[in-house]
Amino acid sequence: MNRIASFAGALALVGGWSVVALADEAKAPISASMLLRVMTPISESRDAAFDRAMKEPGPPPRRADGEIQPDGSVRYGSVVMTVRNPCPPGTHYEPLPLPGRVRK
Repeated sequence: MNRIASFAGALALVGGWSVVALADEAKAPISASMLLRVMTPISESRDAAFDRAMKEPGPPPRRADGEIQPDGSVRYGSVVMTVRNPCPPGTHYEPLPLPGRVRK
C-alpha cells in the first residue's frame, strides 16, 4: 500500500510541475522570426571573414607548362587533357596522296 501511495504522490508532484511549466511557457509568445534566429547557424561577420582570408596563404602557383604523361596526354595541375585523332590512318577521311608522292 505504501508503494501505491508513494507512486501516486510522485505522479501528482510531476503532474503539478508539468502544469506549471506549461503555463509558464504559454506566457512567452513564439514568433517565426524567433524560430529562424534560433535555427540559423552561427557565422562570422563579413569583415572578420575578409580579414581571415587576407591573412591565410594563397594557393600554390601553377606551373605554366604541363607534364606530358606516358600515354601522350598532358597534365595541367589536376586537369588531364587528351587529344586523339578520331579517324585512324587509312580511313576514307584521310586525303588521297598527291600523284608521284610516296605515302608514309
